[in-house]
Amino acid sequence: MTGVNLQIIIEKYGLLTVFAGTFLEGEGVLITAAVLAGDGLLNPIGVWMTAALGAWSGHIFWFLIGRTFGIRYILPRFRRLRPHFEEANRIIMNHPKTSIFILQYLYGMRIVGAMGIGLTELSFVRFVFYEALNCAFWAFVIFTAGYIVGETFIHLLHGWLRWVWLGLSLLVLALFYHRLKIFLHSRMDRANNQ
Repeated sequence: MTGVNLQIIIEKYGLLTVFAGTFLEGEGVLITAAVLAGDGLLNPIGVWMTAALGAWSGHIFWFLIGRTFGIRYILPRFRRLRPHFEEANRIIMNHPKTSIFILQYLYGMRIVGAMGIGLTELSFVRFVFYEALNCAFWAFVIFTAGYIVGETFIHLLHGWLRWVWLGLSLLVLALFYHRLKIFLHSRMDRANNQ
């Protein structure tokens, strides 16, 4: 019964979750959605398109935050960063496609990168166009990698490797418990000796 309820929840809210996750950062959410699509719980094309749209919308949002608030509030307060900003602006204006592409693949830098590009002289229209292409490509690459890895992993776990995986997991948990026990005892001994 729980599996059926979980399946209904995934089918009903899965794409909304993909959109929200990719709006912010997204690799983990997209890889998980790709595995679920490989298992038939989500539509693969729907996941890819939703991820691309979520990432694109998020980047536009952060670009506009940078453009709206950055020039007014950030740049005037950090005058010593002005030379660095001017250099970054020059590089981005000379290589906008490359700059946008690179920032897409620097994990954890997409929000800051989009805000930073919003501080430059790059036009909104150019950013929106390049980012649309970039997000579609990014979503395809990450989705494909997640789908293939997920399919391989699921296939392996249906055979005898499932028991190997279970055994290795239990071994790791036992080692973790043993190390935690040693750590806690050493901390207690130190506290008692003081």
